[in-house]
Amino acid sequence: MTAESTTTPPVANTGRHNRLRRKLTPQKLFWNGFHYLFLTLASFIVVAPLYIAFISSFKTPIEMLRGEKTDWPENFGSLTNYWEFFDRAMVGTAFYNTVFVVTVSLVIVTLIGTMVAYVVDRFRFPGRRLILLAYVVVMAVPHITTQVSLYQVILTLGLVNSKWALIVLYSGADIVSLYIFIVFLGSISREVDESARIEGANYFQIYWKIILPLMTPAISTVVILRTIHIYNDFILPYLYTPRVEDSTVSMLLYRANDMMSSTTEAILMAGIMIVIAPTLIAFLLLQRQIVSGMMRGAVKG
Repeated sequence: MTAESTTTPPVANTGRHNRLRRKLTPQKLFWNGFHYLFLTLASFIVVAPLYIAFISSFKTPIEMLRGEKTDWPENFGSLTNYWEFFDRAMVGTAFYNTVFVVTVSLVIVTLIGTMVAYVVDRFRFPGRRLILLAYVVVMAVPHITTQVSLYQVILTLGLVNSKWALIVLYSGADIVSLYIFIVFLGSISREVDESARIEGANYFQIYWKIILPLMTPAISTVVILRTIHIYNDFILPYLYTPRVEDSTVSMLLYRANDMMSSTTEAILMAGIMIVIAPTLIAFLLLQRQIVSGMMRGAVKG
């Protein structure tokens, strides 16, 4: 019995493998080769700038001036440029400001977004569709065209030259996050709410103790999308946090570029790698969760 059970799977696998080989026609082989070639070129285009920045961060100023960008550094592994960048730029302050803005913004976005989604999905009231339409209309307008009026609003609030301006602007629940919350909330049975109501819970208790924990997968998706957006954004920090002490990492690189010259380009490359490192490490550690969250958001959306 044991011998039969151990020999059957290889036979089945071999048969399936042979059937797959028979189905490969010259046309399919051509298109498969084309797909692999296209993917290889696309990967090269994405990875090449990162590779050049990485090896350039270990080069000396002389190597940067006389050699090609793709030349291997003579003293690979030297951290001189990295320490130099730490000495010249306020790296710690920039990372602190970025983490502070991202954390506070995500907390507000999560609370406002889930509350709005809970009300819109669970209750029927006059103006419900108008609220959703307002979100869609706001999202349809290009953000760059509203910056003048938006700047006047932030100026009136007295938040210009403060990282709180970024928190206010990033905390708005956009239609994508709201839609993810609403669609996911629609998959949660209303009988859960009704059971809680019978037990004597009010609407806020139902939201806080039942709905919000059940929405963890949708919240994780929104957190991933918003974190990537806030971390990489340059326009809003450029407009509202001109002071060095309020700089985020994107403004850190912008200001570092002004301070650098052709002889210190390698130091700037080291700064780029310092800024990229947290997101790269986070992606490698949380790759499965990030891909799952992105796919879940795409499917639910």
